[in-house]
Amino acid sequence: MPINILIVGQGAIGLLWYHHIQTLKNSNAQHDEINLHLMSSSQAQSADAQYSFINNVGQQITGKVNFAQSQQIYDADYILLCVKSFQVSAALNQITNKLNINAAIVLAHNGMGTINEISDAVISRHNIYALLTTHGCLRNSPLTITHTGVGSSDLGLISGKTDHNQQKTLTHILSAALPDVLHHENIKLKQWLKLAINCVINPLTAINDINNGEVNDKIFLPMKKRILAEVVNVAKFSDINLSLDELMQRVERVAQLTAKNSSSMRCDILAKRKSEIDYINGYIHQLGIKYDIATPENSKLWQAVKNLETKVGTL
Repeated sequence: MPINILIVGQGAIGLLWYHHIQTLKNSNAQHDEINLHLMSSSQAQSADAQYSFINNVGQQITGKVNFAQSQQIYDADYILLCVKSFQVSAALNQITNKLNINAAIVLAHNGMGTINEISDAVISRHNIYALLTTHGCLRNSPLTITHTGVGSSDLGLISGKTDHNQQKTLTHILSAALPDVLHHENIKLKQWLKLAINCVINPLTAINDINNGEVNDKIFLPMKKRILAEVVNVAKFSDINLSLDELMQRVERVAQLTAKNSSSMRCDILAKRKSEIDYINGYIHQLGIKYDIATPENSKLWQAVKNLETKVGTL
């Protein structure tokens, strides 16, 4: 039976998944459907629109963009919400009334806390998954991206009722399109591990205008320890036990593997776009207030990036 997938968002990650699922669809006898829904209605949705994908070995591939209409939105079995964390609520509001009740929603963004901004109506009607990826991807221009680094992805249910068939189908499609994708019963732990890494690499690269690898410079070592110690303390109140030593090793490893990459937050600041800082260090700051835990390092970084956004005049 054909599976209908809707990608919401035309950024780097949205187009990365669109390309790979589209490629899988073209080789699938079941004729699965894949459509793209633009966040901005002001953007042209030409019937002959093309996207451009440059893979990690420099090969350029072009393909047709199938823009979603109301019927494609209703028919969608899975909605991949590939937007910035601060856009999640607005993106869902655009399509909520057009979705069928059996559609599963997949959140693919940096940071945490967006689930608290989703309406009760959506929470009650749809299973919601988190999709975390370490693939590196850069948006060069509208509908043009470069796959800068091969990684892997983790998937898990964060809200709703367990549906093993739904989970199995979703995991199979995503992993076949862009391997590897692993399903986890406890995706919350994976979310916290990624959040901890982002709490270090994203703000330090954005504030200091450096590539990821430079975060491993010894000058940042004391600060990294303080940032991560606060994350460990706050996570305990969410029933998540993290190891400071393990987090330090993970940050160092990710910085090494992505040494020449520019973090998404640094890219946002350089492009004068709003960053996801509110859902990264800002999330730790807010939980610190909630649980009455001091988070001076994360709070300072959160405010520093907010000030940087104001300084550069984010769009």
